[in-house]
Amino acid sequence: MHREGTEPAQPGERGEVRIIVGVDFSQPSMRALEWAEALAEARPSSIVAVHAIEPTPLAHMSEAADALIVRAEERVSSVCASIVRKGVPVEPYCAVGRPWSVVGDAVRQRGTDLVIVGNRGLSPVKRALLGSNADRILRTVPAPALVVHASDAPRGHLRVLVATDFSQDAEETIAAFRRVFVRSAVRLDVRVLHATVPPEVIESVDVPLIERFDWESLEVQAQQMVHGAAAVFRADGIDTTEHVVRGGAARSILAESRAWRADLLVLGRRGSSGFERLLLGSTAERVMHSASCAVFTAQHARVPAARVTPAYIS
Repeated sequence: MHREGTEPAQPGERGEVRIIVGVDFSQPSMRALEWAEALAEARPSSIVAVHAIEPTPLAHMSEAADALIVRAEERVSSVCASIVRKGVPVEPYCAVGRPWSVVGDAVRQRGTDLVIVGNRGLSPVKRALLGSNADRILRTVPAPALVVHASDAPRGHLRVLVATDFSQDAEETIAAFRRVFVRSAVRLDVRVLHATVPPEVIESVDVPLIERFDWESLEVQAQQMVHGAAAVFRADGIDTTEHVVRGGAARSILAESRAWRADLLVLGRRGSSGFERLLLGSTAERVMHSASCAVFTAQHARVPAARVTPAYIS
């Protein structure tokens, strides 16, 4: 149930980390709860556990909807009981609607530093026609998101591959990642990666270039910018390495993550037209669907919290 009241602290204020987790009681969503617990331990934090009730005709009837919400809150409270026993406040947030819509409402009403959801697989055809819940959350909820597979158990020591193209989205993603992870109990090893398009790819296109690129200078500049991004993590006391490669973004990120045995990928959520996303998906979506590890992504625009007092499980 949702209760109106005074305005809560905005995400990141007073050092508190606020996490929203999508819970549908599947194995991936239970794994998402484990990540939330690992990131919330040993620091000021709170969790909102969001469950969406399928919008059937029965669910739209007022009395039936109330009963379904109460039952859903009981189930959510049950699966979060172990987190609450560790002293982390958890608020159940249950509503009738599609998962991406309910998660979006929770983000707007509660504010958040991070949304965590499970990645439930779909065939490429179904994904192109319908999209998965994780896809739609990435496309419609402008908040930092962590997408985890059922096999992505949170670890006390993570190898993190941070991919950057030096855009505003990349900068916001690194800042959002640091807000949530750097002061957590999780130890980090970071590798900062940038992928440049190989000159042979550019030079093979039919449309002539206005001027030829100085690829050596471009790659030197990229190395300098990667070094600057890595310095941010080194200032946090994190062991950090750097790597510049030639290749397309999604393919290079996936190849490096497997070669380096990354536990987590971090990259910006870059937009494209609706038609392009339908056919190809963004780099973040393509990486998410092919990655063998969890994926953290964010974008430049963020959503402020609204005036609501959360009701936590006690």
